[in-house]
Amino acid sequence: MRRRLFDWIIALVSLAICVLVAVYWREQIWLLFVAGGLAVLFFVLGCLDQRRRVVTMSSQVDHGTTDRPRQLVLLNEDDRHLTSWDLFGRTALVIGRDVGENEVDVNLADVTYASFIDIEHAVLNYAEGHWYIEDLSSENGVKVQKQGDEKQYKLAAEKPCRLDLGDVIYIAQTKLQIR
Repeated sequence: MRRRLFDWIIALVSLAICVLVAVYWREQIWLLFVAGGLAVLFFVLGCLDQRRRVVTMSSQVDHGTTDRPRQLVLLNEDDRHLTSWDLFGRTALVIGRDVGENEVDVNLADVTYASFIDIEHAVLNYAEGHWYIEDLSSENGVKVQKQGDEKQYKLAAEKPCRLDLGDVIYIAQTKLQIR
């Protein structure tokens, strides 16, 4: 949003320079072309940035399907809901411990196994209509239990794993479920 505003301001200033050159400095025709070119360039950049944002956000619009994950839910040992993070409109969430010098989207600093969780342990990324989990070369790794499967699969570092509804992510024995 800030970049688009900056593009529009530059376009308007360039347009104002064009008007001033046309009215007061007619002999400086080269300045008219330069300012006019800048006005057109930044006007186009402002429009393209707005269009790119609309396309990005429209890819996350819910069309009434119930098979799309909406939340990441922290579960206790009895699989009861403790807290959750909304996934709608997001494209990435960093999972880890917020220790003051960093900011993570999913803060697990207060869970039982927090001492085994890296500051930036894993990341959830939304791409091509699906959520993926990726281990950020954490010390204790990331495991995924697919819906309907009893086995936990350990992820290789920096190798994304596609997530579906009901899948459980284990971050140092801390359970997060995709709902």
